[in-house]
Amino acid sequence: MVLGGMLAAVLLTTAVLIIAIAIRQNSTALAQEKFLLRNAWQDRQQSILTDIRDYAFWGEAWNHLHLQVDKEWAFIEQNFGPGLYSEYHYEGVFVVDGKGRTRYAVVNGRLSEMPVETWLGKQSSQIIVQQARAFISDENALVKNTRVGGSPAIVAAAPITTGKVPGLKTIEGPPSVMIFVDRYTPNKLLELGNSIGISNMHLADGPQTSAAGLTLAIEQGEPVQINWDSSEPGHRLLIITVPLLALTMLMLGIISRRVIHHAMHNARLSDWRFEQLCQSQRELSASEARFRDVAEASSDWIWETDARGVLTYLSSRFTAVTGYDVAIQLGKPIDCLLVSSSQPVSAWMQKQNNGSDRRTLRCHYHSARGEERICSLVAKPIEIQGVKVGFRGTVSDITLEVEAQARIQYLSQHDTLTGLPNRHRMNEFLSGKLQARPTVAQPLVMLSLDLDHFKPINDLYGHAAGDQVLNEVSQRLRVCLGEEDLLSRQGGDEFILLLSGLTSREEIETRCRCLMDEIRKPFNVADQVVHIGASVGIARAPQDALQPEELLRMADIALYQSKDLGRNRWIFYSPEMSEQLVQRREMERALSLAVIRDELRLFYQPRYSLHSGRMDGAEALLRWQPSPPALVMPDNFIPLAEETGLIIPISDWVLQRACHDALGWPKPFYVSVNISPVEFCRGDLAERVATILRLTGLPAERLELEITENVTLEKPDKVLLIMQQLKALGVRLTVDDFGSGYASLGYLKTFPFDGLKMDRSYLKDFPHSQQAHSIVNGIIGLGKAFSLVITAEGIENAEQFAELQAIACDEGQGYYLGRPMPAADFARLLESAASQQGNETGQPG
Repeated sequence: MVLGGMLAAVLLTTAVLIIAIAIRQNSTALAQEKFLLRNAWQDRQQSILTDIRDYAFWGEAWNHLHLQVDKEWAFIEQNFGPGLYSEYHYEGVFVVDGKGRTRYAVVNGRLSEMPVETWLGKQSSQIIVQQARAFISDENALVKNTRVGGSPAIVAAAPITTGKVPGLKTIEGPPSVMIFVDRYTPNKLLELGNSIGISNMHLADGPQTSAAGLTLAIEQGEPVQINWDSSEPGHRLLIITVPLLALTMLMLGIISRRVIHHAMHNARLSDWRFEQLCQSQRELSASEARFRDVAEASSDWIWETDARGVLTYLSSRFTAVTGYDVAIQLGKPIDCLLVSSSQPVSAWMQKQNNGSDRRTLRCHYHSARGEERICSLVAKPIEIQGVKVGFRGTVSDITLEVEAQARIQYLSQHDTLTGLPNRHRMNEFLSGKLQARPTVAQPLVMLSLDLDHFKPINDLYGHAAGDQVLNEVSQRLRVCLGEEDLLSRQGGDEFILLLSGLTSREEIETRCRCLMDEIRKPFNVADQVVHIGASVGIARAPQDALQPEELLRMADIALYQSKDLGRNRWIFYSPEMSEQLVQRREMERALSLAVIRDELRLFYQPRYSLHSGRMDGAEALLRWQPSPPALVMPDNFIPLAEETGLIIPISDWVLQRACHDALGWPKPFYVSVNISPVEFCRGDLAERVATILRLTGLPAERLELEITENVTLEKPDKVLLIMQQLKALGVRLTVDDFGSGYASLGYLKTFPFDGLKMDRSYLKDFPHSQQAHSIVNGIIGLGKAFSLVITAEGIENAEQFAELQAIACDEGQGYYLGRPMPAADFARLLESAASQQGNETGQPG
């Protein structure tokens, strides 16, 4: 009885174990099926992302689907039409423009007028379009799950961009968005399931609790449940083992009495073997699942060969990666498939051993599509009882990695716009040339070239036009280069040329003349012909320097000198240029401390009314006195102040001192202050003037600001706004040096000027020259026509004064009327003028 009970217990335990094994196999199979379905769904999403990026980031799509919708190109010529349905199985293809309208639709391979909202719903489609446009900066796309007509679907969207094509036309507004819809009908779900070994995959009708199901999150909707019929391998195990177990129990019951001892021995032996079998099955199942998961998820393909290197096994990833059929390649030597430039692959494998060192071999092969692919091979020998019977390993496709490394290497040494060597490549080339020790007879010549009048092209036609000009300039400059010369772009419109083989100054100048001639040729920009020039600085090694940084600095110094002398020329470096640069820096340093050290002085030159002969006011003229008694005139330091930005604090000092001094003058007198064009670029001029008037207490109508006419040429809208703000304060605005610039007469009507100061050059031959007399008279008439107060500068004698009175000029200023004088001397002159305000005179007193 005890043995019978033990036997029954053993049999019962065995049944339980078999059932547990069956349940475990069912669970493992179900998890594998979910894993395969989830991977298949994600692979489809990635495939749609790849497809839509290929179409959306394409210059032709930009021209034919965004700038305009060309259905002939898209559908009839099948660039964006039925092929997306027949080949890629996209039931819905849409293009939504910047206003949210569906401009193009292909539904089930047919051209349609159906809007995307009909498929995706209005709210969902708007969200997808908005989110897709957020990817325009990095040229990416989005993919989401959705529901179309009760069926699950994958929708991908991406903004249409110009891709890598430069210079394409653009239109205002948001970019158009391209949308692909992959709808999974019941038949399509069945096909998807069959492709990954899942039976009867279907969409659940309602809330589902089945274990054989996968839930997909849906954008703006309820999740979708996909069910299938699990393979349930455990059930088959039960069908086979349960009857056998029952038969075994019956047979054991019949013969147990006669062979109890023998049966017990066999039962124990059977039990032990069964445990070993179960353990082996579990380990084998886990090993197979692990190998299958790794093989399917990895981008590598696995191979095996015999001892001679003939292929005996290839994983399923081999076909996906190479395009070749596994059956065709098996039985062929691995050397027929993989080629290494250093040695045959089979010879390299023979050198491998089972040690811990993991060595790789870079080789290449041609895919079924004819593409050359680069790969990395890993191999280990298969040994049985110490004898090599074959090899196995993996192959990784590293083509993209190698191409990316090559691209990175290229970009690290070349300019992305023009393709020319960049600063880094130029420095390497320059260092190599200087290490070769150039001689005076065979010098290395560096040209630092900067384009003249290039900025207006960017401002007037846009940066795309500027890029076009830079590309054309780089092509033209190459014409003048020799085989051992280098042309590089340093950034912006600056280029460096390194020339060899030029033995004389005349040869260098001939090369420079070639460069100038090429750049002076007209450029066609936006259907307009434009002309630019170039300034060139020349430095030579070893004459000027033998260190790369020093040679570059010398060439830049010569370039600055070329620009200072009027541009459109070439200048050889000389040591005097460095001295001038040092002096310039010293002046800049001293000028930056001039306000702090109280080294600035204001002189005042009186201005008289030519109608009454009385003084009306004075112009404030700036002087710099770094050390008494020397005075530096403004022409010598104002351009430097404008270039370095010091003009702002200097101008603030001049305005505040002039307003403070004028506050002590008799009330009818005004003060006139010159305003630099640089100050208009800052945009805060009106605020600064208002602050100074408030601090000093000078009435705004007693302050006049003199502005050169050229300030209206650049950014006229901004200048007009600043002038209107100044007029709102109550100050007077006068055109300074009228006639010396390039502004048109129309600006007198556009800008709110109160007065006009005639340039002193017009009075040089006045009134003896009939031409000068006619010009002065014409300017006065022009000013009267615009109701402006006309002031003549540079009155040197009584004859000029009298004639200007005769032709009704309003005001005068010049050495005849009064020289510029310090504030104290001008204050005494004011006392004398104030005492004579009641007297009428025909000329100044």
